[in-house]
This record gives sequence, C-alpha cells and structure tokens, in this order.
Amino acid sequence: VAASAREITWLHLPVPIARDDEGYFAPLASLVPVSELYLGLVHREDGAEGAARRIAAALRFAPEFGVATECGIGRAPAGSTEGILRTH
Repeated sequence: VAASAREITWLHLPVPIARDDEGYFAPLASLVPVSELYLGLVHREDGAEGAARRIAAALRFAPEFGVATECGIGRAPAGSTEGILRTH
C-alpha cells in the first residue's frame, strides 16, 4: 500500500480455504490502513461454517473488513451461485 503510486481506496485479499490460523492473518495487524478491506474467505466447499472460522481468526488482527469469495464466482459449477450468495 505504501509503495503504490496512487491512493488505494479498497483492497481484496484472497484467503485459501485451509487458512484459519493466526499465522496467516497476523500480517493484517501491520497493514497500512485502506478505506475498505475485503477478505476473500467465503468458499463454496465449506460454506458459512468455514467462513465463520476464518472471520473469527481474521478479527484478531483486523477490526473491520468486508467478506468476499476467494476469487469470484464466475467459474463456479452450474447451479452453485445461489448457495455461495446465501453464504455471503
């Protein structure tokens, strides 16, 4: 963020499905503030339960953030969009 040539108003960071540990989220504590932080921690494979686990881990290091999918939903299997939107 500090090295950017322009103002960064929002930032999306992907969160792999297996990462709900402090080690993954600890660097968020030293992140230069941005107006909006979104963590891509919603996954179709483990739904709301997995997202809640990752949210709990992230909250220890980032007091405020939005949630998103790790990498969009454009390549999701047919018929899975409604479920991922419900998880959000």
